[in-house]
Amino acid sequence: MQSIRTRPFAPFYPHGLLRDKHMMTIAGSKLPRPVGPFLDLSEDFWLPVDDHTSVRVETHWQRDFDAPVLILVHGLSGSARSPYMVSTAQKAVALGWSVLRLNTRNCGGTERATPTLYNAALTEDLEALVAWVGRHHPHSQVAISGFSLGGSIALHTAAKWGSSPPDNLLGLVTVSTPLNLVNTCRAMHTGVMNRFYMKIFLDGFVKALRNKADQFPELYPYDAPKGYKDFYTFDDMWTAPSFGYSGANDYYNRASAFRVLHKVATPMLLIHAADDPLVPYNKLSMQAIEANPHTRLLMTTYGGHCAFFAKDLAITPQWRDRDRWWAENRLLEFFTGLLKEKTGALPNLGAF
Repeated sequence: MQSIRTRPFAPFYPHGLLRDKHMMTIAGSKLPRPVGPFLDLSEDFWLPVDDHTSVRVETHWQRDFDAPVLILVHGLSGSARSPYMVSTAQKAVALGWSVLRLNTRNCGGTERATPTLYNAALTEDLEALVAWVGRHHPHSQVAISGFSLGGSIALHTAAKWGSSPPDNLLGLVTVSTPLNLVNTCRAMHTGVMNRFYMKIFLDGFVKALRNKADQFPELYPYDAPKGYKDFYTFDDMWTAPSFGYSGANDYYNRASAFRVLHKVATPMLLIHAADDPLVPYNKLSMQAIEANPHTRLLMTTYGGHCAFFAKDLAITPQWRDRDRWWAENRLLEFFTGLLKEKTGALPNLGAF
């Protein structure tokens, strides 16, 4: 089996018009992605997490009951319908994977299905979904990919499993994932463009809290959507106390994934751009990555946040990209390689 540290990957060359980090980041959310008819054939189901919470999962099943399963986890204020979720799912389905797109609690229309909020270290939703797959598809290999904050949830989940992950777990990939929430919060509050992004996220928080106040007035007063002006004040008022943290500082410190990265014993690929305007990787993050032998970092010079729109298709002797969304293609390449190493077979050779 090839070492995760020496596995070759096609380099990323950004589109010539998107070398600016903000242009690339905006393009990542606005450029159209080709969407096939599989979305019309998808099935949704509600997954109970506990006695008070359910989450909605959007599924795409292969005819082969034992086909490998890819679980996708979206980022902050995203959903199963976020562009990167849909695009990755489409390509994975074409490659022979069954795909489960998870709407974490309070996202994708689940606000009324739980009395709680969510945070960067909340693992219960993903744990419940992996356990569900293990019960209903016990012979399927499972891969997990998290985008942005979803990657933090995936890392905390893998850290919780530690040296005893599920037997059918292949590995995990994160894209543009914050490892140090203190640094990320500081970056989000710095600069005109970052405050513009933050305003977009905050608008989503306001909408979610309005729904929470309507459904759970005993927990969220009618004026819950008011009184905060940025991430820090929102997390200090709502996220931190909701999960037993003493305040935003305590939450950012304890929920930072770099603190638990050493516990992860699952092969993992971290895809990140040095010019990510929202999520900088500092010395602590890099040291945590380097210290874990199961971890491979693909750090590109350009790429923005959850974007990575390439100049050309990446073509290697082992792989041919289906489109220019480089990070999505690398995560599929990584998982397909792990699958071949573990089972000796690929899900659908004709899809390459």
